[in-house]
Amino acid sequence: MILYPKRESRILQPNGDLRMETMTCPNCGSEMAYDSTAALYRCRKCGNRVDKAYESLEEAQARLSAKGKRPHIHLTHNGEIEPRAQTLFEMAQDSLWRKDTAEAKRQLTKALEMQRNFSDAHLWLAKLADDEPTKRHHLGEILAHDPGHLEALRMIMVLNGRLSPEQLADTRRESSVVPKMVDSPVETISESQLCPVCGGTLSVDEAAGVVLCKFCGHQAALQSVSTLQNRADNLSMALLERRAKPVRWKIGSRMLRCRQCGAARTIPARKLAQMCPFCGSMHVVLQDALETITEPDGLVLFTISEDQAMSEVREKLTGFNERITNLFGGDNRVANASIEGVYLPFWIFDALLKVNVTLWDESAKWGDQRSLQAGKTGYQQFNYQDGATGLAVPAFKSPDPKLALELGEFALVDMLPYEPKLLASHPAEIYEVDFDAASLEARSLVTHRAREAAEAQYGDRNTRVSATAFPLQMTFQLALLPVWVITLFERDGDQRPALVHGQTGRVVLGKARKSA
Repeated sequence: MILYPKRESRILQPNGDLRMETMTCPNCGSEMAYDSTAALYRCRKCGNRVDKAYESLEEAQARLSAKGKRPHIHLTHNGEIEPRAQTLFEMAQDSLWRKDTAEAKRQLTKALEMQRNFSDAHLWLAKLADDEPTKRHHLGEILAHDPGHLEALRMIMVLNGRLSPEQLADTRRESSVVPKMVDSPVETISESQLCPVCGGTLSVDEAAGVVLCKFCGHQAALQSVSTLQNRADNLSMALLERRAKPVRWKIGSRMLRCRQCGAARTIPARKLAQMCPFCGSMHVVLQDALETITEPDGLVLFTISEDQAMSEVREKLTGFNERITNLFGGDNRVANASIEGVYLPFWIFDALLKVNVTLWDESAKWGDQRSLQAGKTGYQQFNYQDGATGLAVPAFKSPDPKLALELGEFALVDMLPYEPKLLASHPAEIYEVDFDAASLEARSLVTHRAREAAEAQYGDRNTRVSATAFPLQMTFQLALLPVWVITLFERDGDQRPALVHGQTGRVVLGKARKSA
């Protein structure tokens, strides 16, 4: 009878790692090492030797039959796979099914020699690696080729401590996060914007870009602009982190207690910075009891003053279109106006795109056999990578987000790292539109712009262009941007909203409506 060596018993861990069971020395209790040449176990402490167990052919056949067929492994690689590399990958999965980790690693490494960017080979080498540097190396190689690779993102988030191993399983569940509404006001932690020297009220000198005390002249230092570079978050990682949290709290109002005068009042959930009506001190909400507030990443200061904003509005109202409206629309002249400078929240997205382009030469002779034989089919296909940066999506519901988008772009190069003391002069809003909802709008906008750019670049009167674009990777930040919010009270009793860009002075007028 032919005897076959029985394989060592190994256990497949939940995370996909393989662990070999060790043999304990029956003489001294120490761990024994296996000598593959002599096919026996040796104890390094006492020298005891134990022969390796053998099984018969019938036992081996029964064991393999009970094990069954290897399950299919879904490939995650984005793009074409070199056939020899895929064959080696499948061989490696067979080796893992036989619990031969060393051979699987060798085959996966060989697959990478055939195709360096083969994501699935990198992924399994990361799963099988015993040390963190090796795991990070292979995961980094995957994300360099495919920034949106979900499994690699999950694993790197665990290594970075952003997800726990328990939360990792939650990111794969199908059910969505459950929203829960809080009816009563939620307690908050706030900060009064007072001078640390004299206790006076701080203000912001937008022209000089400093925070100062108008009573004693104290100036507060600001953070370096370079620190903004580390505040952008990966959208895919943020969405995975969101999925790992089973509950999303919805706050209706918050309880704010003034640290200056002790007054307590309820404020709307959308308010981030607001002046105390009793003592006049500016209070900035830092966090609430349910930890629902995401601190802004940056802030762009006002460069247009209140007087300049109102001057721009008056000039807009005397324009030709407004005169025509007044001529035929009744008495729409402005009797009074209210104005407030507010820092409104915007989600700022940067995107890396893949654009697929198909060109049709409409002048080509489709029935010309000579042209077809020469390879002139009348159309061509290609793809390229493109990018979009600084795309601002409103994170508020009031004022009208569509009106705010008409203000145009902000000079984000002037954005400062967020600090509560920057809100000493103007109130600010907390985002009402979350980043996941805003990302859908951002995706739509960047893909639409990429298609338009491709059609403009490659299209002409003889060439028809079809372009599709989809994001490979998106990052985002939460920014507070300066906007003058104005309400115009007309003589006929109507109210009309207006917005003024806090950097450029551009004016956008809304439609008049009857006052409540």
